[in-house]
Amino acid sequence: MTSKKKSQVEVREINKNSIRDGLEMLRSHKRRTVVWPAILIVNEYEFKCTLYDISLGGVRLKFDLPLATGAKVKIKIKNFDYTDALVSWHAEGFLGLRFTEDTDYIRAMLGEYGETLS
Repeated sequence: MTSKKKSQVEVREINKNSIRDGLEMLRSHKRRTVVWPAILIVNEYEFKCTLYDISLGGVRLKFDLPLATGAKVKIKIKNFDYTDALVSWHAEGFLGLRFTEDTDYIRAMLGEYGETLS
């Protein structure tokens, strides 16, 4: 690899890390990486999907269908209860949801695991 190409790759990695660090600072809840099954309900349709991270504020899951930002959905995570959420973003086959319930409700819903997210 030429030094110019190597330099461009290094700059992109620095920028990506800076963006990731900036997003972490903006987050209001601790996020944990998981690989959990979930069921997403959109209107009357149910979709099985995989959750990749969770916080008391929301989740990121693999979901290839684009949904409008602000769309109302329900999600069932593992064997926990269904909870309401809003679509925050959709990009590259992933979907971000924000829980509409308060953090105390989500913490209680998740039981022991919810305590680790505080």
